[in-house]
Amino acid sequence: MTVAIVGGSGFLGRHVALRLLAHGEKPLVVHRGNEPANLPDSVIIAHADRENEADLVALFKQHAVTTVIDIFALSLENTRAVISAAQRVGARYLLTSSVDVYCNYEGLLRKSSPEIQLLPATERSPLRTMRYPYRGNSRRPQGVRVDLFENYDKIIIEEDVRSRDMDFVVLRPPMIYGTADKQRRFGWIYDNAKGENFAIDERAFGWLNSYAYVEDIAEAFALAAKHPKASGKTYNVGQTVVRSTAEWARLVLPMLGSSAEVVPAPAGTGVWADRADAMDLRYPLTLDPQAIRDDLGFKEVIDETAALERTLASYSPTAN
Repeated sequence: MTVAIVGGSGFLGRHVALRLLAHGEKPLVVHRGNEPANLPDSVIIAHADRENEADLVALFKQHAVTTVIDIFALSLENTRAVISAAQRVGARYLLTSSVDVYCNYEGLLRKSSPEIQLLPATERSPLRTMRYPYRGNSRRPQGVRVDLFENYDKIIIEEDVRSRDMDFVVLRPPMIYGTADKQRRFGWIYDNAKGENFAIDERAFGWLNSYAYVEDIAEAFALAAKHPKASGKTYNVGQTVVRSTAEWARLVLPMLGSSAEVVPAPAGTGVWADRADAMDLRYPLTLDPQAIRDDLGFKEVIDETAALERTLASYSPTAN
């Protein structure tokens, strides 16, 4: 039996394939063929358009696919074919959702003013009431088709999956860091590590956010792909620790050889000033990931210090 990873050649998908191998599964990586997958020969590689349902069905049948892990689900338009293909072959569909489904994200983007949820979100916490959070938002990832982010919304995809008669799992990760992360999640520390003081805009100094290392998230996907308890469930996944912007800086700076003191800076100055201008940082973006640990026995596979050191090393201009 085979686990298909649609969009499996990139940052997260590649690690999901490797963790599936570690669990003794047979991964099939399905991607467009625009970049090398850089995976062991034991991983099956196939090229297909994720929006072509007929081709996906044929591919899933050819390889006796029992689970489909969808990494690149951005809008219902670019995801419907993958969901339908999984449904037609009777495979479990595993959706990569996001922390951005929760209502605090709506407040963070200043789209409205929901009640601030101070505690980390559980799977039962209130969701956004607004849709399409990237419409009119210039602060969005680059390198993706404009229409995909205009129509981006994980909530709509989750709703579609739940409306179908099929086996599914929804995973909601936080911000993911690691080597080959194009967004350089800790670049804001790496790029500003010189000097006696590390000054953070006072509006961002205490902002709370959840993170997770890519290999650990991949382990959660590998567990959810096959575990019988996961069927029909939605899980937050990430680290149990929650830190403020200042606390992350204090943790990471010594790894860069810096003894800088982390201090607040007047509003409009210091690190994160641009983000504090663009967002309402009274709204934390944090997750409670206990359910997947209790149900599936999830735990991190990489020590946090090692994960951060690997990530920071990859930011060097000389890194391969």
